[in-house]
Amino acid sequence: MSQKEFKATAQDYLQKAGNVSKEYLNLFKSKLATTVVDTVYMAEGITKNVIPGNPVTRDYEVTKHIGSAGPGLLWKLYAGFKKSTKQEATVFVLHKKSLEIFSKKDRDLIVEVFKKGATQLARIKHPRILSLQHQLEESKDSLAFATEPCFSSLANALGNHENMPSPLPDDFKDFKLLEVEIKYGLLQLAEALSFLHKDAKILHRNICPESIVINSNGAWKLAGFEFFVTNNNDPNDALKFPFKEWDGSLAPVLNPVLEYLAPEYGLSSKCDCSSDMFSFGMLFYSVYNNGKTLYSCSNNYSAFVRNVEELKSITNSQMSSIPSDIREYLKMLMHLNSELRPDAGQVTKIPFFDDVAVKTLEYLDSSFQVDNLQKSMFFKSLPQIIDKLPQRVCLQRIIPCLEQEFINPDMIPFILPSIFLIAEQSSNEEYVKYILPRLKIIFKLQKPIQILLIVLKNMSLILSKTPPTDIKEHILPLVCRSLETDTVEIQELCLGTLPSFAHLLDTSSIKHQIIPRIRKLCLESSTLSVRVNSLICIGKILEHLEKWVVLDDILPILEKINIRDSAVLMAMLGIYKIVLSHPKLGITKDLLATRVLPYLIPICIDNNLNMKQFNAYMSLVKEMLSQVESEQKKKLEQIEALEREKSIIPYSIAGNSSSKPKEVIKTPDTMMDQLMAGYGVATAQNTVPPPSFSTQSLNTNNSGIMPKKELTLNEKQELAAKLERDEPKISSSMSLNNLKPANKMSESLMDKNLKDLSISSTQKASQMNSNLDLLTQSMSSTNLMNNNPIRQFNSNNSFTTSQIPPNIQSNQNLGFFGNLALPAPNYNVSQINSSMNNGFNAHPISTSMKNSMNNIPLIPGPPRFASPVISKPNNQTVNNGHKSALDDLADIFG
Repeated sequence: MSQKEFKATAQDYLQKAGNVSKEYLNLFKSKLATTVVDTVYMAEGITKNVIPGNPVTRDYEVTKHIGSAGPGLLWKLYAGFKKSTKQEATVFVLHKKSLEIFSKKDRDLIVEVFKKGATQLARIKHPRILSLQHQLEESKDSLAFATEPCFSSLANALGNHENMPSPLPDDFKDFKLLEVEIKYGLLQLAEALSFLHKDAKILHRNICPESIVINSNGAWKLAGFEFFVTNNNDPNDALKFPFKEWDGSLAPVLNPVLEYLAPEYGLSSKCDCSSDMFSFGMLFYSVYNNGKTLYSCSNNYSAFVRNVEELKSITNSQMSSIPSDIREYLKMLMHLNSELRPDAGQVTKIPFFDDVAVKTLEYLDSSFQVDNLQKSMFFKSLPQIIDKLPQRVCLQRIIPCLEQEFINPDMIPFILPSIFLIAEQSSNEEYVKYILPRLKIIFKLQKPIQILLIVLKNMSLILSKTPPTDIKEHILPLVCRSLETDTVEIQELCLGTLPSFAHLLDTSSIKHQIIPRIRKLCLESSTLSVRVNSLICIGKILEHLEKWVVLDDILPILEKINIRDSAVLMAMLGIYKIVLSHPKLGITKDLLATRVLPYLIPICIDNNLNMKQFNAYMSLVKEMLSQVESEQKKKLEQIEALEREKSIIPYSIAGNSSSKPKEVIKTPDTMMDQLMAGYGVATAQNTVPPPSFSTQSLNTNNSGIMPKKELTLNEKQELAAKLERDEPKISSSMSLNNLKPANKMSESLMDKNLKDLSISSTQKASQMNSNLDLLTQSMSSTNLMNNNPIRQFNSNNSFTTSQIPPNIQSNQNLGFFGNLALPAPNYNVSQINSSMNNGFNAHPISTSMKNSMNNIPLIPGPPRFASPVISKPNNQTVNNGHKSALDDLADIFG
């Protein structure tokens, strides 16, 4: 392919690629635009469902629909809170979509009228008038504004549930206004009208249940200013309000409610403040008559005019539902002649409202105007009044009023008794909803100190109604602060209260927050009662602690207590007893033996204990000792069982495989030796022989009788002479080579150590060889001691042991014979055996000589550890080169 053709092909390829890229780019742009549009519309749909777009609903979080209010109950009431401050509120919303049932003209008028009422509400500030938190805001779909938290309108409370959520909230099931609520509510409305007429110079013109809102505290607030009119005259002149006729051509919601409208609207075409008082009287009547008015007009102005004529004579039957003490005043309020109607100020002074409960609520609402002295006197008497008030009134009316006094800490000690009295009468749900949030504020206060004192006195009530999570978060810090105070009464109350909720706390909280503070009180407090109560508190919370916490943190506290008062000692005794006996806890035997018992035993002899207390301590000590004994015995038994399983069968002695080694313990001479021997402890005078010797063979002769008698001096002299006479007859083959005589020894040594043991005449050479082997083994394994035993050969081919007197000085380097100062032999065992076998075979022994040989004492000694026991033999023969054993013994005995 030529260069030109290659360039043309490349250009075509690039052009096609560019076209494809543009197509993909356009397709991508189209897809992106579609996705963005879809996302926007989806977000807009979500916003419409959750946040309608009204500025009020953007600032306030709406939770649920709770009621309705206003003309025709078109305002929907939603519970909510402000997002920024979490302050509770009620949002009034008018959905324009709900106005579609009206004509276009009426819809526009309704929006304007409702905007007028909300705007006027924002301008008026009075405790009896509904207060706004956020002014009216309008959007394409709604009108909305936010107010103080509300319960519902009075119309909803009287049974008119139009435009309310379905199903109805639980609060409206079997709801009925209480007598004190009605009295005080009507009094509040009268005060609101008095303010409007005298101060604001405003005529409401629509006093009816739809215009009254009950807030969350149960207070009746005046609202519904959609049809209000203001004074046209100068402020100094008499009030004159413009008259507006009821217009039947408009929708009913655009006119005042005919059932509550004053008669002059249909008779004289004028209105004044007394017109509102008529409406107030009709409202009074309907509240006591379950929401029904004296007559019904059904939005018909002609019916209204006819019904007005009946007001000239109101029968007693029509007033039967009204309390007797207010009937006459109510007839005056509903009189046709407006001049006979009492004004709002006069209504507030009617004796009907002179009720203790009403006056109490009224005083609470106006307490901010009273000084602290008068407040304290009122709050002291308040608990007596609370018992006469309904619980709902206490929760919704009294508690909020008391909360307002929290800004004045000096008044809180006077307020708390009333709060706890209401809490005691409340259910757990009511307590959590109305009281606990207020108490959380008090829990954080440290001054005045009386607050802690009152709270601790009522701690059992608080704990019984407070959820566990709130106990740990709010009450535990309060208790910790109480333990750190210097007031003894508070410390004791806290120590007494703590065990009642210890089970609600985790181990970490108790270990790191509670125990260190109790330890400080227990060890450092100068008040005896605080120390005792600290120990009692510890004893009560032990069952809620882990074993390791008790051993590591609790018991060390007791060991550091240096006070010896009987109350403290008995409290300590209780703690030890609980720890010892509780199945979850317990004390190890090592801890009992090394720390607890050494600490408790001196306490037992303390002079502050009486007989009963002493017996209690001794009983505990014995119980601890018994536990140590049983556990240690069990441990030792297990160890011995393991040793028996691992032990090896002992070797036989002198060819007898059935014999077993046994210890030989010489009867101790002193009491200490007897005690030590009784407990199996060897002493210098009580030495156990090597395990290769049989106890039976060491202590018995041929006849099986234990030799007990020692040789006297005469017997020893006769024996020595007999040995001298028989010496020539004894074969030299029986001698022990190189056995050198020792220096002269005293007769006392021989009297105490030499025993009369003989060798049997029927003993064979092989038996002698075996005994000599055994002798060598035992000598090589014997320990060197200051007082070494003397081993002698008896007639049973075994050895017995006698003790060297302590006045004989030993020399550990003297060879086989130890304390006898005999040098060690130089021949090994095989040479000795050989020489003895040759001697016995070469020289027959007569019977008399054999008997003499039976009386030859053999005195072996311990081996010399500094030099080898077996040495090389000399070149001389056994028969000719060495002395016989008889010659050596003769030299010893002199």
